[in-house]
Amino acid sequence: MRVCTSVRVGCGALLIVGCASASAMAQQTLTLREAVDRALASRPSLKAEAERVHVAEGLRQQAGARPNPEFQFQNENLRPGMTYTQDVDTLAYVVQPLDVLGKRARRIDAAAQGVARTQAEYDLAKLRTVRDVKLAYWAARGAEQSRDLLRDTMMNFQQIVDYNNARLKVGTIAEQDVLRVQLEGERLAITANIAALRAARAEAELLRQIGDGSLTAVALMEPLDVAPNVTVASADAVLAQRPEMKIARASLEEAQARARLQDVLARPDLTLTYGYKRTQLPDTTTVANTAIAAVAVKLPLFDRNEGNRAAASAESRRQDALLESTRLDVLADYRAASQEYAQRRTEVVGTLQPMREHAANLSSIAQAVYVQTGGDLLRLIDAQRSRLDAELTWVQGMVDYQQSIANLEAAEGVAP
Repeated sequence: MRVCTSVRVGCGALLIVGCASASAMAQQTLTLREAVDRALASRPSLKAEAERVHVAEGLRQQAGARPNPEFQFQNENLRPGMTYTQDVDTLAYVVQPLDVLGKRARRIDAAAQGVARTQAEYDLAKLRTVRDVKLAYWAARGAEQSRDLLRDTMMNFQQIVDYNNARLKVGTIAEQDVLRVQLEGERLAITANIAALRAARAEAELLRQIGDGSLTAVALMEPLDVAPNVTVASADAVLAQRPEMKIARASLEEAQARARLQDVLARPDLTLTYGYKRTQLPDTTTVANTAIAAVAVKLPLFDRNEGNRAAASAESRRQDALLESTRLDVLADYRAASQEYAQRRTEVVGTLQPMREHAANLSSIAQAVYVQTGGDLLRLIDAQRSRLDAELTWVQGMVDYQQSIANLEAAEGVAP
């Protein structure tokens, strides 16, 4: 029974080591900066947002186009038995709608504001892509380090299992204590397998956020304890550079531009007609050639575009209210992100690192006492668990700290 248990623990260790070695051979190294750059260059959803900007630019170009003229050819006095060249009047003229009275300029202005809004929406998509990739990267990095930590702990604990099996053979330890050690080794093996699965899922999520089909397996190179230079921005700077505020301001300006457009659309339309008329004079072979000129004015007697003007004015007021709502949301998001970063930073400096060092010292002392004097086995196992828990807590704390930096940068609207 003891041999079977030891074999199971050893096989679990070999399985984890073998899987890690096989995956490492096919992995591609990836830093945080490389992950962000790949996402910005390859993510399909971001490319789709970029095309929306081109759509808006095309609409702006079309808004500046002038109306096409209309050419009309016409015959009059067509009757049976008449000679076409002698008895029929011929007209040829061009009808040109006049895009005047400020309508074209207002269309261009409204379309230009649409381009500005769409560009701000693309900037927001980029900012969120960077944030999502950074969050996924640090989550995967932490899961990877937790997996490696549990694997190394399990392999080191296997030495304790083997040591106590040897003591059992010479009768210096009770079989109950050996079973307790083997049970702890099995628990570590199961925990290590779960950690390996979580690391695989976290890596898959990172690859999904990057959106680059050429990446299939990566080895994350960024250390968890890297300390970037973080400068907390002022509230005014945040309001100036957050894409959400740019979108809200551009949406308000677009609504106001469209309201001005609806005002000028209520003005009359003008159409200019100019052409030529060939008239056969009665009872003669002489032809009269005359010019045609006319100006048509569409009188706004019944339809004065009042409904569209009222709707456009209401939309302007709505966008003004949404701008204030966005301002409050941005400030609240920024304050929460800055507070989280400050708390995480204090936690890393004041709690996580000292706790990690204390647990490591306690584990070393307990292991030395146990080996040298045959101390309490339960105390050794408890010290090993405390050290492992402290290491895993440190890893999760560093992940939270790095993610708080990513959230703070996104809340400040820092450009990627």
